[in-house]
Amino acid sequence: MSYALHDRVVLITGASSGIGRACAIEFHRAGARVAIAARSANKLDALAAELSRDRVLPVRMDVTLAEDRTEGLRLVRDRFGPVDVLVNNAGWASFSSVLNCPPEHVARMLALNFEAPLRLIQMVLPEMLFRRTGQIINVSSVVGSQPMPRMAVYCATKAAVTALTTALRMELRGTGVDALLVSPGSTDTAFFQSAGTVDVRAVRLAQVQSSAERVARAVVRSSRRRRREVTLTPTGRLITALRRASHRLADDLIYHFSKRAMPEAAMDSPPSAGERTT
Repeated sequence: MSYALHDRVVLITGASSGIGRACAIEFHRAGARVAIAARSANKLDALAAELSRDRVLPVRMDVTLAEDRTEGLRLVRDRFGPVDVLVNNAGWASFSSVLNCPPEHVARMLALNFEAPLRLIQMVLPEMLFRRTGQIINVSSVVGSQPMPRMAVYCATKAAVTALTTALRMELRGTGVDALLVSPGSTDTAFFQSAGTVDVRAVRLAQVQSSAERVARAVVRSSRRRRREVTLTPTGRLITALRRASHRLADDLIYHFSKRAMPEAAMDSPPSAGERTT
């Protein structure tokens, strides 16, 4: 059965720019009531002004902070009621080798990319189960299925999101609540500009990229059709299939690709052995 989005309450994290912003526009276009969450209040207000304010609620929220999550969900419930669709989109990456990835970068990726989505799921799921309807949509990445060197920790957090979604889907079987996964490839957003860089240069991973709008349309389509997993690009689907066929071949291909796409950069002050220890 399809999932009707008209008048549904949709909470989107990382909604001030990129994929999250595009998702807000697409869900609003579908007739949903949209709560847009991010740290940048000015950008959220500008987006709310662009859309119909009677169906849009800007929520300033740092999703890594428990108090922000609690207050943000209170605001959504007070204005619109319980969340019908949670879109876990917010994320951040650091481009570095495993050896040199700073502890603070590791902590931020774990907190933002994995723990925050998990905590939000735990907060909205009881109401969904009580109503026997709802959707958890997690935005992962192709690298969650096919990791890449020089961004290993980021890949690990996305692999964790992928595994979390798959296991949650099985736990929710027969409840009426969906756990959906959307895995974009390289997307034309500010992701690379905002990423942390340590010992490699953060460059775009592919010449042909998806637009944020294309990813958002895929997210909304996934919601309507209740599609369990969507890998957005043909290249992403090919890489995933290749890994299933041969780990060695996939590793060799990604290794050589990453050396071209993410060249090494000289570090001003390489961390010492003691500094690398968390």
